[in-house]
Amino acid sequence: MSWPKSVSSGRPSEELRAQAINFVAEQDGLPERELKTKLVTLFGQLHLVRTAYLSRVQYENTGPLEVVLCVRGQPGQNRMFANRVGEVFASMFGGHEHLDIIWITPEQEAALVRVCRPFYKLDSE
Repeated sequence: MSWPKSVSSGRPSEELRAQAINFVAEQDGLPERELKTKLVTLFGQLHLVRTAYLSRVQYENTGPLEVVLCVRGQPGQNRMFANRVGEVFASMFGGHEHLDIIWITPEQEAALVRVCRPFYKLDSE
């Protein structure tokens, strides 16, 4: 079971629950590469993330595809982390858009790497 956080500008993050997450593909394009660059800088400052992916996912194997920041690391400060990521995201995409954040397990990461490359990897790995 995973607990994605949905972040957007002007609203506090909210915690969602999903029993099943289907990782579909990497989300990549010019704006996404700029977002990834900014997040790499942020992750270097926070020291909470070991690996990070920007992926398209489907929750519960139904419904629309969502863009999700998938991270593996130390999820101890979820609210602060979500707020900081939300600030970066909102500065680029505005308050009308949202980005889900999932702290992934090793098993989820094994499924994720089949369809998506990490954009951030801690140097010590």
